Amino acid sequence: MKKENEKVDYVADILQIWYDGMAKHGLLVQPKCSTLLATILSEYNIIPKHTVRDVWKEAMTITGGEFTVWYNSLNDDEKLQYEEGRQKASDTYDPRNKQLLKG
Repeated sequence: MKKENEKVDYVADILQIWYDGMAKHGLLVQPKCSTLLATILSEYNIIPKHTVRDVWKEAMTITGGEFTVWYNSLNDDEKLQYEEGRQKASDTYDPRNKQLLKG
């Protein structure tokens, strides 16, 4: 089983889907083509579409020196998710947002 922070390699999964698709249509795959495709795919960090990124959880693991680069790499939706998480944490844990009850 992979650890949460361990890189997952999807190249073998992609190749298997490719092989299955080729077999379904009666096409043969040349071994050199498989090697070439696997070599190309191994150069990329592949993330399946069905994987949901938890931006706030990821933000909690970023060190101060890496934060700016990480934050600038986010798209607009991910920045919104980060801001929502930051605001929720502020509302819950920031003592400046607490009000004293007066009786």
